Amino acid sequence: MAAEKSGERTPTIKDVAKAAGVSQATVSYVLNNLNKVTPEVDAHVRRVARELGYSRNRVARALKTGRNNVIGCIMPSLLSPVFPEIAQAVQQRAEEHGFATFVIDSGLQTATREAEAIRMLADHGVDGAIAVLASPRAASDRRALPLIVIDQPMDGMDSVYADHRGGGRLLAEHAIGLGHRRIGLLSGLQSLYSSRERHEGFIEAAQGRLDIVWDIEVPLVPSLPSDAFDALGRRDVSLVVCVNDLIAMTALSALRQMRIRVPEDMSVMGFDDMQWSGWPLLNLTTVRQPLGQLGRDAVDLLVRRLDAPDAEISNITLPVSLVERGSTQPQSDRPL
Repeated sequence: MAAEKSGERTPTIKDVAKAAGVSQATVSYVLNNLNKVTPEVDAHVRRVARELGYSRNRVARALKTGRNNVIGCIMPSLLSPVFPEIAQAVQQRAEEHGFATFVIDSGLQTATREAEAIRMLADHGVDGAIAVLASPRAASDRRALPLIVIDQPMDGMDSVYADHRGGGRLLAEHAIGLGHRRIGLLSGLQSLYSSRERHEGFIEAAQGRLDIVWDIEVPLVPSLPSDAFDALGRRDVSLVVCVNDLIAMTALSALRQMRIRVPEDMSVMGFDDMQWSGWPLLNLTTVRQPLGQLGRDAVDLLVRRLDAPDAEISNITLPVSLVERGSTQPQSDRPL
């Protein structure tokens, strides 16, 4: 076999896609045996890949390119419906770029655990990582590997996040438009950027127009602390605004236990529009953040960073929108 010509470039998925006249995603589906295309397309792509000399041998490709074509994805909890949706989008977009994905659940969102996850990915030779982090301290060692942050901006790092503050304002404006006055807030941990921004956006828009009867900081787990449960039972508000849909779902369950009707006796709003929020049992009014787009944009940023390590830092803010469903209704003139 003749030796490879000096300077000859190793064929990529992009090259195969161009030569075959199909998308990079189609090539990835074929080469990863995902059975998402017709047999004819499958055979055509494989033939073109062979003709171009495309190799799936990751070790050989790593030696030639200096990359393993593997990225890491660190999510706070795969038990929440929100983060698996983002991780799925990361995996699908990464595949389109020719990368495999290694997903890690960072559990309790502590800086120590998150830093350990980043180091573990670096030790396993991933080319870069995408992460939802609770603490900037976790990413303090920028030399570990290229890192894209989802859900908040971090100094000196590429990031993509939703307009959390704008979403908080949307919730307040909707409450005002429905005629509610006395509001209860189940706010998330204010040490977290997204929770803090949502809370501050709501407070800004509510100033002088809504009465915040109680404001309780709750952990982002599917259970309410006793003071939050007791506050709901006092029935002294007409609307409860929750930091996210998981907390809203928990509040709806608590209200059902107390035989408080939603929305007739009390309205409830959330934030995220997770995949369960539109189910008839929840039917939750919420703010939709583009979860899939967060994942896709993060991968695009990471690939850009790998191709151009010295490129200017990018911070992308994605718009949000209000989704009105059956968990809210206009407030009547009856006293609470």
